[in-house]
Amino acid sequence: MNSDIKSIEQNKHQALSVIELENEELSIVIIPGFGGKMIKLESKQGGTQFLKEPAVDYDLYSQPNYGEDFLPPYAAGFDECFPNVSPSKYEFKGEVLEVPDHGELWTKSWNYEEQENGISLWTHGEQFNYRFAKHIELDGPNIHIVYEMESFEEMPFDYIWSAHPLLDIEEGDQLILPDEISEVVLNWASDSNVGDLGDRLGWPKILGNSSNIDFNYVQNESLEFAVKLFSDRLANGKAGFYKQQTDETLLFSFDTEQVPFLGVWLCYGGWPVDTKEKEYTLALEPCSARPDSLAEACKWGDQQQIFPLSIKCWEMDISVSNGKIHL
Repeated sequence: MNSDIKSIEQNKHQALSVIELENEELSIVIIPGFGGKMIKLESKQGGTQFLKEPAVDYDLYSQPNYGEDFLPPYAAGFDECFPNVSPSKYEFKGEVLEVPDHGELWTKSWNYEEQENGISLWTHGEQFNYRFAKHIELDGPNIHIVYEMESFEEMPFDYIWSAHPLLDIEEGDQLILPDEISEVVLNWASDSNVGDLGDRLGWPKILGNSSNIDFNYVQNESLEFAVKLFSDRLANGKAGFYKQQTDETLLFSFDTEQVPFLGVWLCYGGWPVDTKEKEYTLALEPCSARPDSLAEACKWGDQQQIFPLSIKCWEMDISVSNGKIHL
């Protein structure tokens, strides 16, 4: 594997290091200074970029501020949500904390160190005292990611971790989910008629059997619909995305003992709700808890907790293969 470090100028006075890792099968690009975000995941054989790209070039970005809403142009690429996803209140050490949209990590600058087979990146929390790290290696058509979260607090705290890969999509592409997913739990929908937080919907006919829409398949942007869903606890920690035009599958694999849920974000022209320009993407999000709100996750009893002065580790693999796989 070869790695290459470059710099791009940002607003004429800032420079962000861009890390490119590649082997014969894959090329990935990471910006450590911008939330440790992966901005490219490309198969070399087909030249397929699997990640959604922003409407503006990354070198035109301004650095997001802590607590900013996760909105375009930042809504692109692959980053991490921790210790929550949606904005949430959380009582800790006698205070009520306001935990920001999509967590603390995506607005942070991450430190990094190149290693023989990949790269290690790490940053620290703001309202909680912790160190969050991820170690990324390329191995043929596979990306292996090891996460490590170390608490320096003297009290336990609850959290949600969610992978957050926004994908480049076309109508007719296909989600590949475990057969055990026949129902999903609603987090949010752009159409309030779909239901309320916690409602159970049949999959893939989430709009009911009277609808002819099969949400296993990517819909057209003209649908003007967006929805965030969750699986129940899974036995099979795999979820894939099949790109019809290039006949390739992107597969996420995760240990359900550590990462028991899958979030599914479908955005077919229905979000952001308050702007004319809408997004077109989907995300398959292996995650430690549900729903997106940390406060609600604690009510549901699905949250994870880390003990004082301790370390938690978990792993995820991402692979690219030819053809459509079957789980």
